Amino acid sequence: MSRLRRSLLFVPASSERFFAKAKESAADTLIFDLEDAVAPERKAEARETMREVLQDTDFARFERTVRINGLDTPYFLDDVLAMVGAGADGLVVPKTNSAENIRFVDQLVSLAEHRAGRSPGDVVLIPLFEQPQAIGNAFSIASATSRIAGIAFGHGDFSLSMGIKAAPSTDGVVLQARCQVVMAAKAAGVTPIDNVYLDIKDLDGLRLETQQGQNLGYEGKACIHPGQVDPVNAVYTPTTEEVEYARALVAAFEQAVAAGHGAVSFRGRMIDGPIADIEKIVLDRARKAGMDAPS
Repeated sequence: MSRLRRSLLFVPASSERFFAKAKESAADTLIFDLEDAVAPERKAEARETMREVLQDTDFARFERTVRINGLDTPYFLDDVLAMVGAGADGLVVPKTNSAENIRFVDQLVSLAEHRAGRSPGDVVLIPLFEQPQAIGNAFSIASATSRIAGIAFGHGDFSLSMGIKAAPSTDGVVLQARCQVVMAAKAAGVTPIDNVYLDIKDLDGLRLETQQGQNLGYEGKACIHPGQVDPVNAVYTPTTEEVEYARALVAAFEQAVAAGHGAVSFRGRMIDGPIADIEKIVLDRARKAGMDAPS
């Protein structure tokens, strides 16, 4: 069963204070950041810190991923070998611009798993789409290897590459790229992860952007502050009313199928197979979130 990734919280890989706050959060996934959050002179120290953090059983309830440094940096190889060896559940790969890039990471991770005595395929990959090249190659990247669990959009670096100011991703070319990323993820059958919201105090803006992301088809959102996790989880968790509606609709449709019908009228709507399947997704997400939904 695939994981629920409603909220993915970035955690600087060099701060005990942030580690403590992360443990208290309700995030589904933690992204320990060895890239942007760590100065060059502290990369090696942060990597060693992460070896210890990944052994901390207080983090066991999270999916523990690490954003490594890019393929074109002198830190990349050591990051991959150390984090796979230390037990990371996944690697977030920045500035993934081609299928060849991510296949190379996949091969290296396979070797690192073997060296560490881990089972093949233990470590998932989440490529970050941060440049126009990645948007143009979105589906080929998303489908490049079975190790990919999701793809994530990074609108800040994308905006930089486009020569525009970083702004909420709700319109313009940033929204267009955001749409292309979610469609590529759906086509490849992996989790689409929405971009961060930069204004940590603006929770209303966060909710609006997160709701738009859900309406686009995203299944989760990256967060840069623990205070963003609960609002994001709320958007990506079905409400009790939504679960009850889905349960009733699926039951009505299954009764119609058992009676030899391909469609049924339900509360004034004609319901067929695709509509019922959408509501089954709601029930599946409710189960993963620990809500009372039928199998």
